[in-house]
Amino acid sequence: MRILHVIYTHGVGGAEKYLKHLLPGLKAYGIDCDLMVICTPKTEITFADYCKKVNALGIKTTLLVAEKYGILNTAKKVNRYLKEQQINIVHTHLFHADLMAAVLKTFFNKKTRIISTKHGYQEKVLQQYDPVNFKKPGDLYYYITRFLLRKIDVNIAVSKAMADLYFNLGISKTQFPYIHHGITFPEFDKPVNGGIYRQGNPQLITVGRIETIKGHHFLIDAMPAVLKVFPEARLLVLGEGNEKASCQEQVAKAGLQNHVIFMGFVQQPYQYINSSDIVIQPSFFESFGLVFIEGLALKTPIIAFDVPAGNEILEHDKTALLVPKGDTGALAEKIIYLLKNPEVAKQIADNAYEKYKNDFTTEAMVKKMAAWYKSLSL
Repeated sequence: MRILHVIYTHGVGGAEKYLKHLLPGLKAYGIDCDLMVICTPKTEITFADYCKKVNALGIKTTLLVAEKYGILNTAKKVNRYLKEQQINIVHTHLFHADLMAAVLKTFFNKKTRIISTKHGYQEKVLQQYDPVNFKKPGDLYYYITRFLLRKIDVNIAVSKAMADLYFNLGISKTQFPYIHHGITFPEFDKPVNGGIYRQGNPQLITVGRIETIKGHHFLIDAMPAVLKVFPEARLLVLGEGNEKASCQEQVAKAGLQNHVIFMGFVQQPYQYINSSDIVIQPSFFESFGLVFIEGLALKTPIIAFDVPAGNEILEHDKTALLVPKGDTGALAEKIIYLLKNPEVAKQIADNAYEKYKNDFTTEAMVKKMAAWYKSLSL
């Protein structure tokens, strides 16, 4: 089986890291994958570096810089690649790749078989989504997504949360199967007592895009209560995003500049996570949440809001502590509790590591994905 994976993307995030972990391992199961990365001129340099790294892993990777509003021309170029390489299966990742593949199948090659992985949905919808009290968006994005499903032969999600969302919103009439991410860590130095990666005692950390959906404002609001009990505590914020300036203003108004440190985007945050006492992710929704399994694997206890998909990966009081969504007081309370009870934190971290070894390694993901591919009639 030979498959062309196509991702049409704007930045190196969870979906891009997922492909980097997944594709090399599939070779051992007789599944050869090429990768085509489609990006805008603005991000060409970033993705040239990404493609170079994936190529070094033995995956034939091609970078295609899309023209503005040129999806027809992009689809034509992808179709040419398929013909030259004699591939008839395209596996798409993210909305714009789905759209491009639908154009390709409609105008250039009706015989192309399309598989699509659902990594997410519109962020404004995810931010307000409740699995019990949900409301169909009914906007243009919704209807385009529903239309695209008619062109896609097979869909799969990265979590039950994503599978549920597509079904609950009425985008899909059937429940998608799902396979969780898995990761393997590169070797990295672990300095004694954290070295330069330890900037507070205790040290808290949150990792991810600084956007409304990630809940940074709630974590910052929780910090004064934590500092009353642990005055030397520091929170490291790793990431960039549209809400960064607003969060920095919130920190300044609360006089927390010496306790909340914005580190910017960090390509590999492992040393910082490994050197921290708690990972805190107060997201309103996670399509999967790669940082969760990074925390599990690095034996750093996690506190998160009790929301999808975190609550399918993390088990409250066993592999993490979960608090009600948006409850700043409960968030501060759980942070203080773990810092005051290191033996509880250690037990949670040990349980979490066992969970990682059993369910979230690259080997586990690749094995499940290979079996799923071979079950398809394509």
